[in-house]
Amino acid sequence: APRHHWTANFSSDLNDNHGNKRTIKSFVRREGRLTRAQARALDQDWDKYGIEFGGTQLQPASVFQRRAPLVVDIGVGAGDSTIHHAGQHPENNYLAIEVHRPGVGHLLNEIENKRIRNIRIINHDVIPVLERLLPDHAVSQFFIFFPDPWPKKRHHKRRLISSSLIDLIKTKLAWYGKLHIATDWQDYAEHVSELCDADEGLVNLAGPGQYAPRPCWRSKTRYEMRGERLQHEVRDFCYALSQKSKS
Repeated sequence: APRHHWTANFSSDLNDNHGNKRTIKSFVRREGRLTRAQARALDQDWDKYGIEFGGTQLQPASVFQRRAPLVVDIGVGAGDSTIHHAGQHPENNYLAIEVHRPGVGHLLNEIENKRIRNIRIINHDVIPVLERLLPDHAVSQFFIFFPDPWPKKRHHKRRLISSSLIDLIKTKLAWYGKLHIATDWQDYAEHVSELCDADEGLVNLAGPGQYAPRPCWRSKTRYEMRGERLQHEVRDFCYALSQKSKS
């Protein structure tokens, strides 16, 4: 069954039969109703932790009011793993990117309830966020954990992880930075491996064509647990910039 929650924040431009641009999105806004708590959080807490999408490039030290390694978590859903990682690693700043407003409302609630102060949220598509808001070489780690698999072959073009996204990520990674990906769909894992291992700007830290050991610090998401119930094998990846990217 397809995932009921659409978190992959990617769009790409393709030409239609008339030569016009059309946008292919990897998310569908099937949000349903906000709960009362989510609506309250969006109303009362967004100004404290939310970042409005605009044309001005972010200055992370100003946004977080401190200098610290920046972790960008793409497609966080309800934000449970973001909350866990930020709570376990207060030395990092976490920027959560999510299009799904109920998920953003849930994350805002958790931030307030657990008094976590090292998370900021952008409620927008990831591609324009990376293009316009994030400075180059500013990100210590990117997380893409269990993106929507779009399992039907005709929908593969909607998948978040693409050459366009990877090219942007490479420009935003710090020289020592890492890209972490996890999926429980075998054909998606094969796609990631083929795409990223063939990219001369990236190094697979587990070795060419290999999956990385599951990081001990990575919390389990609801999608990972669902995948395990379905007996899906979870595969992790860890990439760094190659010397060719640094030259």
